Amino acid sequence: MIKNNEITLTTVQLLYLGVGALFLIAAALFHFSKKLPALKSDTPFEPANKARNLLVVLTLIIVACFGYIFSTYSGNTEVTESVENIRLILLFVALVAVIGSVFIANSSASKKPEGWGAMKYPQLVLGMLAIFTYVGVEVTIQSNLGELLKTVADKINNLNPLGLPVLNDAGIAPFISLYWGGLMIGRWVGAITVFNPSKGLKKALLIIVPYIAFAVILIANRAGGKSFSSDEILFFAICVAVQIAGFFLAKDNPVRTLKIFSVLGMLGMLIGLFTTGNLALFAFLSGGLFCSIMWPCIFTLSIAGLGKYTSQGSAFLIMMILGGAIIPPLQGKLADIFNIQSSYWVAVFCFVYLLFYAYRTKKVLDKQGVAY
Repeated sequence: MIKNNEITLTTVQLLYLGVGALFLIAAALFHFSKKLPALKSDTPFEPANKARNLLVVLTLIIVACFGYIFSTYSGNTEVTESVENIRLILLFVALVAVIGSVFIANSSASKKPEGWGAMKYPQLVLGMLAIFTYVGVEVTIQSNLGELLKTVADKINNLNPLGLPVLNDAGIAPFISLYWGGLMIGRWVGAITVFNPSKGLKKALLIIVPYIAFAVILIANRAGGKSFSSDEILFFAICVAVQIAGFFLAKDNPVRTLKIFSVLGMLGMLIGLFTTGNLALFAFLSGGLFCSIMWPCIFTLSIAGLGKYTSQGSAFLIMMILGGAIIPPLQGKLADIFNIQSSYWVAVFCFVYLLFYAYRTKKVLDKQGVAY
């Protein structure tokens, strides 16, 4: 089992200082590099007034919803059942506003594309909701996992809903590191193609690199005084093997990759919902591995065929990372009403949409004759 160690404020500060230093180094590399391409476009910028107006309205709705929610967390507000219900309703309003905006844009632009700019392309509009969903599910899995492991479901044996010993914050930290480490593993594997290795070397790297990254996670935890049991290491190693199999089946095709990892993510959440013990825990943790390669796939498919609207479309996509601010608290509120484990149906539905997006966007791009 995990060896519990106290997490101090100094440790967290050092972590953020380290991350900040890495960003500064990366910025310096870009600033002083002399080999970066000078990208320049002579195509005149075309404003998208209708898209802008819709996004302004959406922003106002979200600000109003979250403004009220934040105000209820002040020390002067008594937290009653009615306050909790209002918070839940406003979160649903924000979610419906996002989804509704996407469908309004898609429907209106298909009838009269003038004034919608990049949003007249269905692959972008659907992709905006896909980015919203992807970021939401990526964040919500780990955001609520800590509470799941801390919740006491069996007071006599001190077990959580998964049937595992209840953990404190220090005991949870290594498992959260496994989740985010799983995201790192996928990023490392995705970077292999950049170096253009031979076929044989690429196949070898697809197997070796994930386990090297896994070893780095274990070493980092060991250095912090935390260790995993052999069973826990085996469970996550199997999850990594499933991810590797997914990469081999996907063959660098963004549509196929998104389909495969959406299905794997969905299966992982369902296993976590209907089982207990380490099987359920590591099924939830596998979500990090399966989410890890989705961002570039969604982005690639969403801006495919946009032409002069590519920059504008990219900006619209980045805006939709607000999914990470809406979906996790929504799942948390549903956990308060039902229970923390069953709240992971939210993650299942997110993966279902990502699977739908992969199928739907393929049809859209094929119809447009766009290569991806």
